Amino acid sequence: MLSTNFKARVQEILDFITEITLGNYTYTLPLRNQKDELEQIVVSLNTMVEEVDTVVHRINHDKSKEVTENLVFNLDCNFQITSYSDNVVETLKYAEEELLNKPVKFLVSNQTNLPDDLYKLLRHTIEEKLSFKVEFKHQNGYLWSGYGYLHTMISGGKKTYSLSVFKAVYHNEKIKNSLKDEKPGAAKYPTEYRSLLLRDQRDLIKQLHQYVMERLDTSLPEISEIGSYIGCSANKIKKIFKKTYGETIYTYHRHKRLDKAYTLIKDTHMDISLISIECGFQSPAHFSRAFKKVYGFSPSKVRKF
Repeated sequence: MLSTNFKARVQEILDFITEITLGNYTYTLPLRNQKDELEQIVVSLNTMVEEVDTVVHRINHDKSKEVTENLVFNLDCNFQITSYSDNVVETLKYAEEELLNKPVKFLVSNQTNLPDDLYKLLRHTIEEKLSFKVEFKHQNGYLWSGYGYLHTMISGGKKTYSLSVFKAVYHNEKIKNSLKDEKPGAAKYPTEYRSLLLRDQRDLIKQLHQYVMERLDTSLPEISEIGSYIGCSANKIKKIFKKTYGETIYTYHRHKRLDKAYTLIKDTHMDISLISIECGFQSPAHFSRAFKKVYGFSPSKVRKF
C-alpha cells in the first residue's frame, strides 16, 4: 500500500514535469531529507532543468535572449513586506493578502542565508556590497533562486529596506510562438537538441563565451592560443563550440561584434567610424562590408530607420 506522503510526492514530481514540458526552466524542486528513489528522480530532474536551460537556449542563441529577472520587496523596520514589484505575483503565484505585512523570511527556503539577526546581515551586505544567495518558495512548492542585495531606504527620516533578487534567464520567442501555433501530432520544438552536455563541457562553454564577449573590440588570436588561455586543446574548442552554437568561435565572435555595432549605431550618437574601431574592425570600409553582408544594408541606414 502506497503511503499518502508517497502519493503526494509523486504528484509534486508530475506537476514539476508539466512545468518543464511547457518550457519553464525557471524553478527547481526542493529535496526532502530522505534517501529514496523519488528523491533521486528529483535530483535528476533539477540537473536536467539546469542543463536543458543552458544547452537549448545557448544553441538557439539567435532565437533566445538572456535577460535578468528582478524580484523586489520593500520591507519595514521589522523586515515585513510592505510592497513588491508586480512580477512577484506572476513568478511566485501568491495572492496579495499572502504577501503584504508578512515577514520576508516566510518566502525563503532553509538554504537562504537570512539569519534571525537580519540587521547583522543587512549591515554586512551593505558595508561590503555583497550579494547572497536567495531561494524563494513558489506557492506550489518549487524554488526560484537568485542573488539578493539588501539596501537601506530613507523615507520621512525613517529607515526601511529593499530586497532585490536577480536571476539570469532566457526568453525564447520561438518556443512561445510554437506553443500557440502547434497542431495536433506536430513535432514539438525543440527536437534535435535534446542531448545534454556534460557538466565539464558546460563549464568550458561558459569560459569560452566569456572569453569571446570580453574581446569584442579586437580580433581573436589563433585557436591554439585560446586553448592555452582556457586550458584545453584547440580540437576540443572547435568541436564543442560548433556543437553548441552551430558555428565556429570566429564566426560567432564576428556576429557578436556586429550585434554590438548595431546597438551602438541605433542607440547612441557615436560616429560610425569610431564604432567600427570600438568593435574591432580594421577600417570603416571593412566594417561596412561585414555589416552589409549580415544585415543587408549599410551601417548609415540604421540611423535613418
